[in-house]
Amino acid sequence: MKKSVLINEVAEKTGLSRKETELVINTMLDTIVDSLKHKEPVSFLGFGSFEPVKKNAREIYIPGTTTKVQVAEKYGVRFKPGKTLKKQIQEG
Repeated sequence: MKKSVLINEVAEKTGLSRKETELVINTMLDTIVDSLKHKEPVSFLGFGSFEPVKKNAREIYIPGTTTKVQVAEKYGVRFKPGKTLKKQIQEG
């Protein structure tokens, strides 16, 4: 699902205008990103949680060659689905 489709469906279900819905969704996403930038996990009971994960610096080989490259330390995001979400997906 694309963001525009999500905005349209939420607007239709809530009765809010498309602009109001877009503002709410963008604000929610910005808030989640800000929390993750500050290395704070974000969790939604039943849905799941987003957790910042530190990836250590390491050496990798470039495929097809014997060249080694140093990859710098960085942060990624891990999503762990909640029990309710898992159950709903399994039920179809």
